[in-house]
Amino acid sequence: MNPLHSLPAPEPLPEGLDAWLDRLQGHWQRRRAGGKTLRQEAEACSARLARLETLDDAGLREMLAHRAGLFRVDPDEAQGLRLEALALVGVMATRILGKRPYTVQLMGALALHRGWLAEMATGEGKTLTVALAAVLAGWSGRATHVVTANDYLAARDAEQMSPFYQACGLSVAAAISDVTPEERQPHYDADVVYVTAKTLLGDFLRDRLVTRAGGGAERMAFEQWLTRRETAPGPSPLMLQRGLHTAIVDEADSVLIDEAVTPLILSAPRETPGMKQAVLWASALADGLQNGTDYLVDTRTRLLLLYDGAHQRMASLSDELSPEWRTPARREELLRHALMVRHFILPGHQYLVHEDKIVLLDEFTGRMTPERSLTAGLHQAIEAREGVPLTDPNESLGQMSFQSFFRRFRRLAGTTGTAREAAAELWRIYHLSVVRIPTHKPRQTLEMRPLVYPDLNGKWEAVVEEILRVHDLGRPVLVGVRSVHSSRHLASLLHARGVGAELLNAERHAEEAGIIARAGETGRITIATNMAGRGTDILLDETSRRLGGLHVIIAESNESGRIDRQLAGRCGRQGDPGSVATLLCQEDALLSRYGSPFWRQVLHTASFLKHRVLPRQIRAAQKQAEAEAFARRKSVLQADNWLETALPFGDHHD
Repeated sequence: MNPLHSLPAPEPLPEGLDAWLDRLQGHWQRRRAGGKTLRQEAEACSARLARLETLDDAGLREMLAHRAGLFRVDPDEAQGLRLEALALVGVMATRILGKRPYTVQLMGALALHRGWLAEMATGEGKTLTVALAAVLAGWSGRATHVVTANDYLAARDAEQMSPFYQACGLSVAAAISDVTPEERQPHYDADVVYVTAKTLLGDFLRDRLVTRAGGGAERMAFEQWLTRRETAPGPSPLMLQRGLHTAIVDEADSVLIDEAVTPLILSAPRETPGMKQAVLWASALADGLQNGTDYLVDTRTRLLLLYDGAHQRMASLSDELSPEWRTPARREELLRHALMVRHFILPGHQYLVHEDKIVLLDEFTGRMTPERSLTAGLHQAIEAREGVPLTDPNESLGQMSFQSFFRRFRRLAGTTGTAREAAAELWRIYHLSVVRIPTHKPRQTLEMRPLVYPDLNGKWEAVVEEILRVHDLGRPVLVGVRSVHSSRHLASLLHARGVGAELLNAERHAEEAGIIARAGETGRITIATNMAGRGTDILLDETSRRLGGLHVIIAESNESGRIDRQLAGRCGRQGDPGSVATLLCQEDALLSRYGSPFWRQVLHTASFLKHRVLPRQIRAAQKQAEAEAFARRKSVLQADNWLETALPFGDHHD
């Protein structure tokens, strides 16, 4: 058995008529997944759970051990026992964790066990739902990975659920990125492993490098088999010795869609002669050029057009470059990078300067990603722009898209609060069917009519007034913005009015859990760059619940409607009261890039239409942005497929 691949490389995406038939099959699968059968099975499981609660501890452990043995001997044959097995696991969760699974959590666990993606609202107990399904998967004896949004959640969930897994006869570990690969390797031997997508794929690529250097996957597989014997000569060098089988992805839309825009590249620094001097040369040159005179920036397509003035300046200063950087193509590339970091890659939006280094920001979560760097000299162009020490560019050792990686698992499942907008893509790329799980209690969230403003200054002042209006009532307020820059700006406006706010952005990532935990307290104001994958619930205190609960303000619409819905879903958990207000502006960045020029002109001349037209234009712009993002993700996967077939990576064989 090849330990690096549970399946061969994924097949290319269907095209033409095959793609149409595949979409039709996905539509049928989603209808099937959303039927009454899942609820009926969950209700039957809940009834069994109630009967099994009369068992004493010894009897419960004996039945659990027997069912676990059946799953290990023949997981496929044991599927007929899944309701009773899940009921037993639910009883153990009640006794060990003090959490009796709701019927909707059992629905979610059954959906995950079937290899579906369960859409569950924020606060509905996804952590326990995932653990219930992971126990059934872990009993099979095959590698089970629970993929989380960040290291904090991986470590937290593994620690919190450890007594539960142990009581069910399973080991659990967290494979986190802030330890060396050698320290992380033993954690993958656990029955259930909590890990981020980046760490898991990175270690998979490391294993491919090892097999390429060590003679191929077949030889490594044989050595792996040897190491399981008592006479084994030594430990296997592979990280994922148990291979890939089951992945349960928490915050699945964030992991499988939002983070899948670019492939993960395993790289190492490589000194490039003359590059640092050339980057500084281009940065100084860019400072002296004028947009509209020497070059033109197209904000819609993010393209740069160099005019004669720019070319003449490059030619006149080219003698300052070392010979390998003097060619017109290379110096033009340097200048384009320098201009890009002045117009498209901005501090507080795409990166921060942290401890005299450039740290990129995750576009969808707002978190710092110190392990990432831009390729092709862009990272060094940012460093030159910010005046920090220049680093050597990274040389790629291997790469793979997240789409290609997760398509390799024999069984892929997931859960998230927002999936229906991306249901078609999740099916087409991963063959994941989305099933909506109802809430345990009816939602009581008040969705207010969007408020529309003609310019940004007016909108930000209105955001401040809306915050103060609700704050004066004593209710907690959560404001969602798109960048660190916006969060600082809003905080300064509030400070000028004598009101303080807690910032949840990339600069305060270490305090994230505490900030979120306090966000539901009476009178609290929290400004967050993004709430995707935060993991911690916002709990209301008794006073804030009585006053009307959490008030969420969407101050800047995101490029995906899912992200806005994630933010809105932070209020109203478990039947709590809450409300959502959305503030829109004709000058919002989303409309500036994706909005219709025709409607922009109409609204400029007939502003009385803005309350009716602008919300529709926002939705249209989001759909266009989502379509373009899907096209980019699809091209990443297609490039990955081409690399697999045209440029085999060491252990690839026909």
